[in-house]
Amino acid sequence: MADWGKREKLRDIIYERIDILLYLAEDALKRNDEAHARRYVFLARKLSTRHNCRLTSLDKVRFCKSCGIPMVVGLNTRVRLRKRTKTAEYRCGCGKSTHFKY
Repeated sequence: MADWGKREKLRDIIYERIDILLYLAEDALKRNDEAHARRYVFLARKLSTRHNCRLTSLDKVRFCKSCGIPMVVGLNTRVRLRKRTKTAEYRCGCGKSTHFKY
């Protein structure tokens, strides 16, 4: 049972690193450095798959799955709200759109 505690500590560290990498990606995009932003997102996704840690639902919204760039509203992402279906449409600069209920 001592092994279980080590796994939990490792998992906490991994989630913390993923959060830091996604924050760095957003910061790099705000400084107009797309190459570093894509690299940080790539590293965060690779870290989650290597250690079998799922990304949280909030982390999944933070980047585009098709182009691998962080989604920053007003910079490279447009948001449209649909009252009838109560969905928010996030359209990335690459043309890919994702829909979320609100």
